[in-house]
Amino acid sequence: MFRKLICHCIMLTAVTIMLVSVTVASDISADVEGILLEIRQDQPVPALSWLKRVKSINVGCAHYRGSHNGIEVTVETHPDSNRASSVLLQIPGVDRTKQVLPAVKRVIGPPRYSSPKESHYGWEWPKYRGASVHYIRGNKSGDGVTVVSLFYQ
Repeated sequence: MFRKLICHCIMLTAVTIMLVSVTVASDISADVEGILLEIRQDQPVPALSWLKRVKSINVGCAHYRGSHNGIEVTVETHPDSNRASSVLLQIPGVDRTKQVLPAVKRVIGPPRYSSPKESHYGWEWPKYRGASVHYIRGNKSGDGVTVVSLFYQ
């Protein structure tokens, strides 16, 4: 009887962990989609409580940084403008390209280049515009960063 109770507890714990993992994964996708819908290229950078203006890297451009639900966000504007020219999202940890790719596709369309084996997807448009979703491996397993970037080249 005691063994049966322990077995049920172990199975319940395993199912709970799996459900939490799926929920977290889907939240990352929804968060990425929400950020990309809110911070649009060629639109004014929105006033978001978690996105703060920091010292600019490029002359005449405004630079913003923030963190939203574990996603590091960096935004830069066109020179002498409040319109976003680049948006960079960084998600630390394991490779999440397959989790965030559907969200990115819903916002900007299907990639023009894809290499699922390499965890790399890319977009290019006229007027030097580009985007990518890719994973940068770290020194240890799970020590990398999933990157979503939209930018003028």
